[in-house]
Amino acid sequence: MKLNHNISTAQFALDAALEKGCNDARITLNESRQNTFTFRNDQLDRLQQATSSSLFLQLYVDGKYGTFSTNKTDRKELLDFISKGVEITKLITEDKDRGLPDKNLYYRGGGEGKDLRQYDNLYSDISTEQKINIAKDCNYEILGKDERILNVTSEFSDYEDYNLIIDSQGFMGETEQTGFTISTDCSVKGEKDARPEGWWYESSLFFNKLYYKGCGERALERALKKIDPKKLRSGRYNMIVENTVSSKLVAPIISALNGANIQQNNSFLQNKLGEKVFSPLLEIYDDAHLPESFGARYFDSEGVATQPMKIIDCGTINTYFVNSYYSKKTGLPVTVDSPSVPECYVAGENNCKIIKDLDFLLNKSLNGVLVTGFNGGNSNSSTGDFSFGIEGFYFENGECLFPVSEMNITGNIISLWNSIVEIGNDPRTSNRWLIPSLLFEDVDFNGF
Repeated sequence: MKLNHNISTAQFALDAALEKGCNDARITLNESRQNTFTFRNDQLDRLQQATSSSLFLQLYVDGKYGTFSTNKTDRKELLDFISKGVEITKLITEDKDRGLPDKNLYYRGGGEGKDLRQYDNLYSDISTEQKINIAKDCNYEILGKDERILNVTSEFSDYEDYNLIIDSQGFMGETEQTGFTISTDCSVKGEKDARPEGWWYESSLFFNKLYYKGCGERALERALKKIDPKKLRSGRYNMIVENTVSSKLVAPIISALNGANIQQNNSFLQNKLGEKVFSPLLEIYDDAHLPESFGARYFDSEGVATQPMKIIDCGTINTYFVNSYYSKKTGLPVTVDSPSVPECYVAGENNCKIIKDLDFLLNKSLNGVLVTGFNGGNSNSSTGDFSFGIEGFYFENGECLFPVSEMNITGNIISLWNSIVEIGNDPRTSNRWLIPSLLFEDVDFNGF
């Protein structure tokens, strides 16, 4: 059964907001359905199914702005809710920078004739038994395969999501998306009381493209490799970051480019637009219209049209992410509220034919630390200084020798990305951010 797509309710809410005194309004309708099936060891442990529907209201009344959300669909109740929302908004401090975007910035349809392929039409045809069996199969890939296995959990989850945005300037935009994920976690007996854990997951927008076979085996392999970790002396090492976690080091850059942080003087990339800040190797591209990608979209949360664009061009800051509000606050042009599908690669090599995967980087670096996970830590948005706990492996001559533990990396995001040596071309399509394996040199590690 498909979601209701209760467009008439959203339109009723918009009309009611205007009738009750709003100068402008935006209504966002979200409907979703989620299923989760968890198989623990040799039995089904949990089954969870949920549906939800909500209306998000953004009300503009005489230079004042209020936001409200509800799951009410009864017209009388909804009308009363909106009336109260308008009255509350009238009490809020005036902010004349609040308002809907310039209508000329809206997405007007067409999409270059390209279907973003976000929705699996077979979603409702997939049986509960099929989903449970996938989780079961991933567990049975490894149960009994090694005497050191303590616990295995596999979880299949899926969702169906519908969003509608309408506003008083005539914008209407709809999106539909499905998604499927299988994940396996495995713990094994290590030295003394240690219980190393390994994990793996695969995701896809389409059920028949969810490559779940081998998920359990990958999780077990990663757990066994963590047995008997060693401490490494503090020092500066080459660092390779696996493509499963490499987005961790791109996230501070994206955050620093956010219009809110720019306006609040809380960004280490303040006043850096058009400047070469990072290594000339670095290219970050937002492929907003990449089909079958989790973040692909034709418009943002305001209805502003997206477009593929370079975020970082040969190390130069090419754009900030500025919505209509922060555009008025900063004087910067409106772009979009956030990146859609950021990709990272060596400048000029987005179509490189050479396979630059993890093995390639290991052989290029010869020795250093391979980071396969981050354990806490933080990055200062104002300065770019960071400290992250890591887990991974020490390697020499391109071969991992032993796992390492109780280590941190410290430094500054700008300095770190100026020490980039190689950027792989092996991003995981299971991730929204297509960030490949990365190789940095001379990174500061704190061990013992």
